[in-house]
Amino acid sequence: MKKIAVMIFVLFLLVALMPPVSQASVTPYFMAVNDDLLPFTAANMPYVAGSDIFVPHVIFRQVGVWETASAAAERVRLYRGGETFVDFYTSTGVTEDQNGTLAWPSAHRIGSTFYLPLRQVCSYFGLSFEILDVRRETIPEEQMRVIRILQPNMWVFNGATFLGYNSRAIRSAYNDYFQQPPRTPETEPPEEEPQLTFSDVTMHLSFYDLNAGGANLILDTFDDHTEADSRLCFFVSAEEIAENPGLVRRISGVGHTVGLWLEEGTLEEYHELSALLFEAAKIRTVLISADEAAETAMETAENFGLVFWSASSSFQASPNLTESQVTNALPTVGGERQLFRFACSENVASVLPGVLAHLREFEYVVAGITETTEPVHSH
Repeated sequence: MKKIAVMIFVLFLLVALMPPVSQASVTPYFMAVNDDLLPFTAANMPYVAGSDIFVPHVIFRQVGVWETASAAAERVRLYRGGETFVDFYTSTGVTEDQNGTLAWPSAHRIGSTFYLPLRQVCSYFGLSFEILDVRRETIPEEQMRVIRILQPNMWVFNGATFLGYNSRAIRSAYNDYFQQPPRTPETEPPEEEPQLTFSDVTMHLSFYDLNAGGANLILDTFDDHTEADSRLCFFVSAEEIAENPGLVRRISGVGHTVGLWLEEGTLEEYHELSALLFEAAKIRTVLISADEAAETAMETAENFGLVFWSASSSFQASPNLTESQVTNALPTVGGERQLFRFACSENVASVLPGVLAHLREFEYVVAGITETTEPVHSH
């Protein structure tokens, strides 16, 4: 009997000394709510156990779900309104609502923070969530993810656009969080070579296909870049003028240039589009561009005093377009001048912030297009 008692006592000590679940470390994922990227801090990071994701209880405040929490009582209550609530008891693993016990994964507590099952809470309170993979060019060291909670009936960016607008913030927050103090070098470090810059390369940026769904997002990106040397040019077709006169007026109103996109390249087509543009936005232009009818449009421009622009590189409305595809196409030979043309898609809008940051970092000259600017021809 004494041996059995000793064995039971030893077993009790082993169990007592095992680290509880509440002491486990959180997973370094980013958290977001709707279009807001939350600070990349331990207080906002999720807890992952198997296939279940648990998030800090305070995050749900931002979607209208409130809480009362007590670490001493091992209990937190989520509620919305006076009658809809859920109680989590971390000491017993029981979860209850106003109707009784719920078959949910047990909530966990780390310090004063309660970690609640994301999927079940979102479903219960009419929310949804998505897990977004951060592109490796943003954080090349490892694959990072953003867990994003979404409220119903709210207009938000799609996943790709959200990541594009937040790519620099994600990279900066990641580097700040994991930054290690520099080691004292044993020898003098080699002198750093000056960064290669391209201040003698001029880039003109233009856009087409207003109906691709991302024009307003593109304009939002450039709201703080309306100086003369960073204005854009939007080439619009007859159909786009007719369907989006307000968007054409916004383009012109914030200082960007409007040109005409010709399908046939003839003078008659130019006059027709010019009349539509004046009716919609009370502006006139001699700037034209074309794709399949480029040769005809160029001849029309030369014969009748118009200004024809042809793209050096053109980026279609592809969902697979990446920032590196655009930056790799940038000229690196001094004295060059090129026109980059982009479709007005949401994915183009998502990569533009990174492209603009690259242009600034390497000191490319971003020049606007006017009726007196010498055009760039690739034909």
